[in-house]
Amino acid sequence: MADGALKVELTPGLARRLEAAAETAGKPVDAYAAELIETALDDDWAEDDARFAEFQRTGVSVPADEAMARLQQSLTTRFAARK
Repeated sequence: MADGALKVELTPGLARRLEAAAETAGKPVDAYAAELIETALDDDWAEDDARFAEFQRTGVSVPADEAMARLQQSLTTRFAARK
C-alpha cells in the first residue's frame, strides 16, 4: 500500500450510489471516492464525543427538530463553500 494503491470492494447497491453521486459531482468515481474518504478522515469527532459523554452523564439531549436544523445549516454551509 506504500504506493497509494488500495482496493475496496463495495456492494452493488453502494457502488451504484457512489457512481451516481460522482456523476452528479462531475468527477471520476475513484477521485470522488478518495475525496469522500479524505473528508471523513479529516472530520473532527471531538465535539460529537464530548456531546455524547455529556448525554451519558446527564441524560439531557437536544430535540430532534433542533438537531436536524443544525445539521441542515451545517450542510448548506459546507456545500456553499465547495462551489
